[in-house]
Amino acid sequence: MNSSASFDKIDVIQRSMRCFVCGLIAILPVIGLPFAVVAIGDFLRVRWDKGSIWNPAELYLRTGFVCAIAGLLLATLLAAVIFIEVS
Repeated sequence: MNSSASFDKIDVIQRSMRCFVCGLIAILPVIGLPFAVVAIGDFLRVRWDKGSIWNPAELYLRTGFVCAIAGLLLATLLAAVIFIEVS
């Protein structure tokens, strides 16, 4: 087995799990914004760089991405509500 291929598999799984964890933290309104950016970055990196490698943590990757997007939308909605109430 090629050691670089196994490293690629490990890297893909680790980035998928990091995307999931950061995506969950991204749901927090203000604190989660940098975590949402990291989760989306990990999602895009895994999608572009994995090639033909099978990702057993694909569900975690997708869930992390969805949570990150939801966190960004919630933060935007919260900012809009605050802006409307202040003005």
